[in-house]
Amino acid sequence: MTIIMTIFKRQTWGYWLIGVLFGVCLPIILKAISINPLWHNGIIFGVFYVIIAGIIGYTLKRNQGGWWLMLLLPVFFTIGTWFAGPKYAIYFTVVYLCVSYLTYGLSSTRVTE
Repeated sequence: MTIIMTIFKRQTWGYWLIGVLFGVCLPIILKAISINPLWHNGIIFGVFYVIIAGIIGYTLKRNQGGWWLMLLLPVFFTIGTWFAGPKYAIYFTVVYLCVSYLTYGLSSTRVTE
């Protein structure tokens, strides 16, 4: 119980929630429904997740969060696609990690004087 309270106090629960929802739940839902592979791989994995990864990297830098939180979405995405997605989608993990790292490194923190 104290571990859960520590996570909530540090306000990292949002990153964990996004990682689980978009990394595990969404690939399972996408497997359950029948959609065009262009939408599945191109739009959702290729565009939507890249935007989410960029937002994660940007907010981590702005809120001065730990760099290890960038690993949550790629790790959960790998788990989700391993069980419920196409096996080639695991290569998107590297893309999401790179985008998070780039936005984390390129975004500046606001200096208050």
